[in-house]
Amino acid sequence: MALEIDDIYTEIQTRLNTNLALVIGTGCSMSIHSDFGMWALESYLDRVIPDLIKEDPQAITDWNNVKNKRKTGCDFENALNEVKSEFLLNLIIKQTGWHVTNVSLGALKNIHNGEIPIKSLFSKLKHLLSSSHPLLDIITPNYDLIIENALSQCGIPYTDGFHGGYSKKFNWNETKLSFIRVLENNTAKGNKQKKVYPIPIPFVKLHKVHGSLNYFIQEEDVIRIDSLSYFPDIDYLERFIITPGESKHKRIVQNRSFYAEMDKTIEDVNTFFFIGYGFNDIDIDKKICDDIISKKKKAIIVTKELTSEKGLSLYNNPDNIIIIDNNKGGAKISYNNDSVDINIPIWQIDKFTQEIL
Repeated sequence: MALEIDDIYTEIQTRLNTNLALVIGTGCSMSIHSDFGMWALESYLDRVIPDLIKEDPQAITDWNNVKNKRKTGCDFENALNEVKSEFLLNLIIKQTGWHVTNVSLGALKNIHNGEIPIKSLFSKLKHLLSSSHPLLDIITPNYDLIIENALSQCGIPYTDGFHGGYSKKFNWNETKLSFIRVLENNTAKGNKQKKVYPIPIPFVKLHKVHGSLNYFIQEEDVIRIDSLSYFPDIDYLERFIITPGESKHKRIVQNRSFYAEMDKTIEDVNTFFFIGYGFNDIDIDKKICDDIISKKKKAIIVTKELTSEKGLSLYNNPDNIIIIDNNKGGAKISYNNDSVDINIPIWQIDKFTQEIL
C-alpha cells in the first residue's frame, strides 16, 4: 500500500511525544552559514596548516598523509586519523577554534536577531516540557553556540553540565539540582508541620561531548567561561575541542565524564530525532545506532543527505522515518519499505516544523 502523507505526519507527531532525545549535527549550523560545515573547515585548514608546520618534519608527513587519504575518497574526519604528531593535533584544535569563532562572529547579528531555523522546532517542542515530563535531552558534536542561543530565545532553561559563577566547573549532579524548586504545603493547620515538596523545573540537558567555543582547559580541568566564547585566540588558555581523527578518542578517554551522562540518556530514551546529522562521529553514533537496531527504538532523521555507512544502515531499516532532499526542490520521505516525494523541502527543519508540527 502506498504511503499516505497524513499517516506519516501522524506517526512523526506520535514519536515526538514519546521519551525523546534530539541529535543535532552541523546541518543545523549550516542553515545559518555554510562555513560551519566540514568542507569549509577543511578548506580553511588547507590554507593555514602548511605554513604553520613547515619547520616540523613529522607534522609535514602527517598532513601529507591526510591529503593523500582524501585523494582515495576517504572523508576528512577519517583522514585525520593519519595525524600522529601532537604538535599538529594542537594546531588543528587551535585553528578549528579560530575558524568556528570567526564564522560565528560573522553570523552573530543573524543569530542574535533570532534568524535560527531550528528555533521554530524548539518553540513547538517547548510544550513537551512540564513538571511531569521535565526533561528534554539534546546531543550535539557542534562547537558553536547556536543551540544555546535558540533555546534562550525560546525561553527554555537548559544546562550543559557546568555549574558555578564566572568560571563554571563541570558537574552534572550539581547543575541538575539547580532545576529543583522547593514548595511548602501552606494548608497545614495548628501544630501540623508544613510539608515540603520538591518540584522539578522543566529544562533541557545539552550534551556537548566534543567541546564548545566557551569550554577551556585549566590545570587539567574543563571549565566554561562564556565571556571568552568569541575570542579567536587566547594565549593563556587552551580551548576544549575534540577534533575528528584518531587522537580524538584519546581525549575522549581522558574526559569520559562528558560521555557518562550522554550514555545514560541513550539508555533511557525511546526515540531519537536526528537533525542535520551526518553520522560521522562513531563515539556518538555507535551506541545510538546499536540501541535503535537491537532494542527497536524509534528514529526520525531529517537531513539534506545520507552518505555514511551508519546513516545508510538506518536508512535501510524500515522502522525509521527518513526525510532527505529529493534534489527537485522538495523532499523524499522513506518509511516502512516505501518512499514518497513531496514538493515541500521539509528536510529543512523550519519547513519540517511548519508543515508537520
